[in-house]
Amino acid sequence: MIEKEAFPSAVRYVSIYRRYRPLRFEEVVGQDPAVSVLKRSLETGKTVHAYLFSGPRGCGKTSLARILSKALNCQDGTQKAEPCGICPSCLAITAGESLDVVEIDGASNRGIDEVRELKAHVSLAPFSSRRKIYIIDEVHMLTEPAFNALLKTLEEPPAHAVFILATTEPQKVPVTIRSRCQHIPFRRISGRDIATRLALVCEKEGIPADEAALWELARQADGAMRDALSLLEQAIPVGAGSVTLDSVRALLGGGSRSEMERFVASFRSRPEKAVSELMDSLRKGTSMERVLENLFLIFRDLWILKAWGETALEGLELSREERSFLLGEVGFWTAEGLRDCLETLSRMIGRSRTGIRTDVLAGLLLEGLLPAASASCPNGTGAEMPLQEREPHTPRTRISQPSPAVLDRQKEPAGNTAPAMDIDAVRRFWLGLLESRDPEDRQISAALVPARVLSGESGIEVSFSTRDRFCFELIRLERNLRRFHTLKESALGDLPFAFNCGKDRFSWKEPAVKEASPSGEDGLFPWRQRKAQAEKPERGVRTPETGTKVETPPEDPAISPIDEMLGWFGGEILLVRTDDQEGGIGGFDEGSVGE
Repeated sequence: MIEKEAFPSAVRYVSIYRRYRPLRFEEVVGQDPAVSVLKRSLETGKTVHAYLFSGPRGCGKTSLARILSKALNCQDGTQKAEPCGICPSCLAITAGESLDVVEIDGASNRGIDEVRELKAHVSLAPFSSRRKIYIIDEVHMLTEPAFNALLKTLEEPPAHAVFILATTEPQKVPVTIRSRCQHIPFRRISGRDIATRLALVCEKEGIPADEAALWELARQADGAMRDALSLLEQAIPVGAGSVTLDSVRALLGGGSRSEMERFVASFRSRPEKAVSELMDSLRKGTSMERVLENLFLIFRDLWILKAWGETALEGLELSREERSFLLGEVGFWTAEGLRDCLETLSRMIGRSRTGIRTDVLAGLLLEGLLPAASASCPNGTGAEMPLQEREPHTPRTRISQPSPAVLDRQKEPAGNTAPAMDIDAVRRFWLGLLESRDPEDRQISAALVPARVLSGESGIEVSFSTRDRFCFELIRLERNLRRFHTLKESALGDLPFAFNCGKDRFSWKEPAVKEASPSGEDGLFPWRQRKAQAEKPERGVRTPETGTKVETPPEDPAISPIDEMLGWFGGEILLVRTDDQEGGIGGFDEGSVGE
């Protein structure tokens, strides 16, 4: 519903955000919980003497405070919650002429003297209304003495007085003040609600507008309806009386969502063209921070779509064009490549706030995204198989889990022809293994989480990135490999599986890595060896039977301190890394420390 204009007179021009300010509860957009609380209290007659409205800028705190003031002083007895908007009291409050509704700017009237003056007028009866209402905006700006002076009045105000405090930072309001108010939090308005509101305003004003342009304005407003209406008012003259995507781009500069979508598609297919597109966006005056944030959102949406499918997009605020782009682009990227892009962009966003030159940041961005783009869209015979995609409507077959004590290895099939591959069966096997609650499968499930699964001509290829080498080594342990292939053969038969990490590769046909076993003679653990040695006569000690000295053998030098500690705790060595295998300083990758 489009509300009536608060300023119908054409004497002077009034900004759009003031003309289309909500005048009734039903016209407030995106604040349903707050509106519901206030309307219910008005209907039951249980309004309190002090309210605290908190939320981000431009979300409707002051507008809702004025509507509440009109509802409390409305002279129409038939209206319980909604103000009538036509009685003298409602009209005076709408025009800002009511003597019984006092709006105070807490940022400019923040001292104790102003609060003392307010206290002197609180006890006076209303001039023409039932209630005398004080709206204090940005109340967190008051000084500590001012808060202390207001405390007693706020706790026990006169029966006719109502205080409505509004702030963007409720944590800066003293607890003693907050505890005496009914705190109503406001939230950011969703992009969909803002875009819908802008479309209604354009329809009311008779201004043609593109949906993509309105979505770009809504995204730039970042949840603030007032900012969105102000941007709309600026975009209208830029577009010569209409709101188009080109006019919005000219207003906001480069780095818009649509430009970054073109950059992502070009960077994947033609990186040399993407460089010029990125630099063109930066030359339009946009900030590198805005470019990075929009790129992060695009790769985040692609990663969500890749991981959980199209159903997950319902929770994102996307226009039809943006949704279509994601569905067409996601097939060219791998989940690992998208994760690498997100990690690179998260580091770059932090660096963009340190004052580094824009062209330097652009170079670092291209250098960071290139490996991920090159790794995506494999050109070989193997195509990525989304085994980790959730299928809520497909019943999952429980994988039988026999004991791994006996492993009956199948003979290698004749020739190079791999057995027939059932992708659905492989997917069910993989999901069942990742979600297994069997204690014997915990290490296997944890090791396979970061792996990419590819289907090729010779079977299934399980690939680990170099940063996940620990998981690769964990699956190579003999007991884990034996357990994995026991489960695999019971579910998939003799379908070959191969594992690789960088240049290292092995398959189930090759011997597994031998597990570390406690050292010591006769298979004794170190503590048992020490006990056995303690029971032997000490060197140079005469025995009571013979009276001769018995020389004890020296300690076994083969028992190292590491072997001894492994024996103490029943542990094993999973991975041995040398200094040259660890990147950067102290084992951290370069650029990861302190970010």
